[in-house]
Amino acid sequence: MANASPDHVNLFVIGVNKAGTSWLYTLLQKHPDVFMSAQKELFYFGERYPEGRDEYHAHFPFDQSYRYFGEATPFYCHDATVARELHNYAPDAKVLAIVRDPVERLYSQFYYHKQLGHVGEDAGPDALLGPEAAKFRWNSHYEELLPPFAEAFGPEQFKLVSLEAASADLDAFWTELQRFLDVRAVPTPTRGERSNNATGSPAFRAVYRWLVHPMKRHLPALYRALLGHPVARATKGALLRLLGTADKQALPDAIAAELRAEFRPTYRYLAEQGIDAYEKKSG
Repeated sequence: MANASPDHVNLFVIGVNKAGTSWLYTLLQKHPDVFMSAQKELFYFGERYPEGRDEYHAHFPFDQSYRYFGEATPFYCHDATVARELHNYAPDAKVLAIVRDPVERLYSQFYYHKQLGHVGEDAGPDALLGPEAAKFRWNSHYEELLPPFAEAFGPEQFKLVSLEAASADLDAFWTELQRFLDVRAVPTPTRGERSNNATGSPAFRAVYRWLVHPMKRHLPALYRALLGHPVARATKGALLRLLGTADKQALPDAIAAELRAEFRPTYRYLAEQGIDAYEKKSG
């Protein structure tokens, strides 16, 4: 177990969007050897790197004694060049990717984009099969997104984890995660409340589109500064409790079957990586 505190970011959660990155980020925050940036998504690699390093490093107290300084930007996994940038920046880093059943992840992203206003509130599940949802579907093709990171860092430094498997046995997952990070063993954190990154009810989504989405579109720097900030997360959590989360329409069997057929290579890839939580859905 290494004891020296690093002088750079050496832990990255690279994705996958709507697969549990906020949950994993919060879990990592609870380990005493890990410092996760207060702002969850920093969007540094793939956009600004190698410029602005001092600004990026300002998010981390490198003068304090931590085994890891980490961040979680789920969009990193969308760009293979980020894998090379991460390795150039921190060849010693540990990289985590969390996945979820690809159909469930897709459906969650579909509802989240209703919240963003990119998908109409009246759009039904059949829209998942159309060309306008092609990018959403691509985000569930883990076999295309994740190999560049596995190749760049190797099995000792890159780890793929499953949201469903972690949720089913949090104690085992926590033990496995600590072993991968080579940090001291501490008790499993208590399960928190519902994720503050949950997709909201129609009323919540209307508030989001009225208040937050215009900021994201017209004041992106301010939006990113607020994104993941503790006060912003607390406010969002309070609104979710007040207005409720999305009551998703059940995915019709025919649509689910067609999507599972598209994701056969994805299920096969996950099985090859030793994740058997989705084995029955791969046929």
